Amino acid sequence: MKLTVEIINDRLKAAKIGVRVEARGDRLSLRATLPPKPGSSKTKPYQQYLALGIYANPAGLQRAEAEAKIVGGLLARGEFDWNRYLTQEQELGIGDWAEWIEKLRNDYFAQKGDTPNTQFTWKNDYEAAFKNLKGEVASASLIASATATPANSRSRKRTCEKLQLLAELAGVKVNLKPYIGNYGNSQTKPRNIPTDDEIVEARSLFDNSPSWLWAYGVMSVYGLRPHEIFHCEISKENLACNVLEGKTGERICYPLHPHWAEEWQLWQMKKPQCSGATYRDYGKRVTTAFWRRDVPFNPYDLRHAYCIRGSVKYKVPVAIIAAWCGHSPVVHYQTYSRWITSVEHTKVFEELRNQVSLKTPKFIN
Repeated sequence: MKLTVEIINDRLKAAKIGVRVEARGDRLSLRATLPPKPGSSKTKPYQQYLALGIYANPAGLQRAEAEAKIVGGLLARGEFDWNRYLTQEQELGIGDWAEWIEKLRNDYFAQKGDTPNTQFTWKNDYEAAFKNLKGEVASASLIASATATPANSRSRKRTCEKLQLLAELAGVKVNLKPYIGNYGNSQTKPRNIPTDDEIVEARSLFDNSPSWLWAYGVMSVYGLRPHEIFHCEISKENLACNVLEGKTGERICYPLHPHWAEEWQLWQMKKPQCSGATYRDYGKRVTTAFWRRDVPFNPYDLRHAYCIRGSVKYKVPVAIIAAWCGHSPVVHYQTYSRWITSVEHTKVFEELRNQVSLKTPKFIN
């Protein structure tokens, strides 16, 4: 007689083992009322799967039945210990990838909200990262999916990051960081960071449009991302800019240079009449406005200039300027500090040398 899962479960039930064998894809698992796993917030036993990591073939069925009897005996004696199975559980998850992707999707929208912006991010960052994922819920499948992308590329980095999130959710033990490679800011194209004089000069290109003149001024003075100019308020009293929403949520930032904010009266809100379903749509409107006026640099270059101005001219602590910009100190160091030009480096050195010369006593021979 051919051995099947049904036959095994009938035998286990007749023996009052209290454990079932179930096929999950092409692998076998046990199902029983088990104690909470170490680190679980649960305090009482409940129905759980226990991945065996064996195939649903005749030999695997025999082994699964034997393992079910062992687990049943341990449970009956109160001696079941998850440590015996955790390594195997971590190496091989339960279910299939489609189930875990759907769970991650539900968690993502539950936390971020279901908006055009989150829909766009899910489709372009998450779905794109999972497109090559197939096979069993195991570390090998994740590594194969990650390495299917070009080495040392942005897509490889994004894919590894999103697959790592999925692995943690599914309980699969894997470290994808080594597969990211050396992709980083060294691969980004050099930026044309405008000087203060160039920023003031280019502002005249928007003289024929009060709303875009205001928008240009806000990006120059507060270092806002292009889409954030449509979601901000500026105080006349203390010149603070409140970003109400955007890529990194709410924050407050301050003008650099303050006299630009005063001279250009940026508290008089004159937002361009633009619409868009996503932040990216708003960003495109700004890019188009710059392109139509032949501005000699990109909108984001104004943000870089703000970051450098804060660090070099105003000596704002990195933690503070990073908070004003809505990113982490690490991002500030890696992304923005690298655009400091030789001119700024020379200025800093000359200031230091002058400070030292003033403090150093001069000796007369």
